[in-house]
Amino acid sequence: MAAAITVAATEATEEAAMSFFDEYEIIVGESKKTAFVNEIGIYQDGTTPMYRDKDGKLWAMSGHSHMGHIGMFCGTELSDMKECYPIKTMFSVGKAGEAFDGIRYPEGILPRGSIWPFGLYICPNTHRFFCFFHNEGGWNGKGTGYDAWGLCEKPAVDSDFRHVGLMHSDDEGKHWVFDRWVLTGEQVCFTERYNPADDCAKGQSEGIIRLGCGDFSLFEEGEYLYLFYNIARVDMTKKVWDGCDVYVARTRKRSDGVMGDFVKYYDGSFCEAGNLGKETPIAQNSWHPRVVRLKEHDCYLLSSCHVNAGAATHVIEDVMELRIGTDLIHWTPPIRLEKNGIPFGNHYGAILPKGDQASPFECGNDFYICLNHNGTDVVAWDGQIHRKDV
Repeated sequence: MAAAITVAATEATEEAAMSFFDEYEIIVGESKKTAFVNEIGIYQDGTTPMYRDKDGKLWAMSGHSHMGHIGMFCGTELSDMKECYPIKTMFSVGKAGEAFDGIRYPEGILPRGSIWPFGLYICPNTHRFFCFFHNEGGWNGKGTGYDAWGLCEKPAVDSDFRHVGLMHSDDEGKHWVFDRWVLTGEQVCFTERYNPADDCAKGQSEGIIRLGCGDFSLFEEGEYLYLFYNIARVDMTKKVWDGCDVYVARTRKRSDGVMGDFVKYYDGSFCEAGNLGKETPIAQNSWHPRVVRLKEHDCYLLSSCHVNAGAATHVIEDVMELRIGTDLIHWTPPIRLEKNGIPFGNHYGAILPKGDQASPFECGNDFYICLNHNGTDVVAWDGQIHRKDV
């Protein structure tokens, strides 16, 4: 295993990371269908979370709660995964006052909207399944959805607010109980223009606002679980995205089937509360980050898509960008993935290992590149790391 995470990158490790793409290139091969497809009612919107349990089974969740269904999948590796059953939540989603058992966001606002599962963890001692999910307040609110300006059916310039929630299952993902909200932005989830609680709490000032924690993925190493997440910024005056950066938080794994709280990375260390704490970005203008360890190179690979800050259209480029790090905090400038000399990727991208023993968080030189857009089939492409002089 790689050495424990450090919060200070040395000149030597920075230089080693920078040299990776001087020595190596990623070759994209042929594509193949995955199990996560529209024809069975799965409309994946984000990267697909996976986890291998202590018995060697590889589990995955795919879909979201307001289109088709969320399915639980199992197999030995990506190529042979099949849907086991649709999941059932023991709580409702959608309308404020009914959704999420009325357990308020940390800002005091009644929760609403859907769930997008983006992180899966299985406790090796209790076999309890944990799912971390993305939630937005502007979609599927059944009359209570809102964005930066007020009530909406579709948020203007995607200006609704995000949180990361946690649910668990004790029957291998058949039934899920809502636990709590685990990641919340430092800034509250409403503005001076509209406070859905209509109380005395002060909303974000009109101008450049932050939309909270979301659009994330899970990474496991050593004694910690990490969430790499986005916070998008919107300029309310110009009605455009002002940017979208990457942040990270972590929690220490427990052995008793209980999930601890997350701590955000801020100003050089993991020190701020997961809910309402401060955070320092670790990469700029990068959409939907996902991390995997390259075990044969003893480094980390962060994949994402570029965000065109200030653009009126094509805000997110559907091309995979790659960064190398020797810890989980410091990353090289990105390079764009290409196939036959042409920029390659999609709105969401994940690098996943091949083989029936591999952790979904670690891969060799031969792997899958899984791509999809909003609600589309997930397609797996063969990927390989090659030396440039071979």
